[in-house]
Amino acid sequence: MDIQKLSRIDRHMVEWVNQYRIKPLDNLFIFITDTAYVTAVVIALLVLSIALYISRKSLKMKAVQLVTALAANTIVVTLLKFTINRERPYVHDPLIMKLTSGGSPSFPSGHTADAFVIAMSFTLLFSEKIFLNILIWLWVLAVAYSRVVLGVHYVSDIIGSAIIGSLIAIIVNKFFNHKYNYNMITL
Repeated sequence: MDIQKLSRIDRHMVEWVNQYRIKPLDNLFIFITDTAYVTAVVIALLVLSIALYISRKSLKMKAVQLVTALAANTIVVTLLKFTINRERPYVHDPLIMKLTSGGSPSFPSGHTADAFVIAMSFTLLFSEKIFLNILIWLWVLAVAYSRVVLGVHYVSDIIGSAIIGSLIAIIVNKFFNHKYNYNMITL
């Protein structure tokens, strides 16, 4: 399969999702997409605040790891966005309606990568918090889907961003485990 065929499939998937969306849910998807960065930062800061309050070293390290993963993700995503410089779907296709902001280049999706880096980090650090992990992953899937339904990302942007965010979380986790060799004590 060549790159042009993949590109056509990618474009048609966005067209289909965008055109056949349930229009009364547009505001819900705009709200969900707007929560991505704020929720990622709030989760990281909440864990950091709890860690500072409880004064447990292992929890502080987990909080620092969450913040580090989010910061690393922001740097990688920004560098990739302006290096690859992929235009948004609505720029080339008049059938795709842009329903929310999306001004910088399309790949990778910062919203999706932020959501995945926080969710993967949280899962790696707090695997015993099953209910919270389920809620976070449901939010992540909603954010990822919202970026396509709102016409600001291709499906391939979302898949690539999910991989980027997840890999950064895993790499940062491995680094912290190796460098600081802290025990995974539960919250």
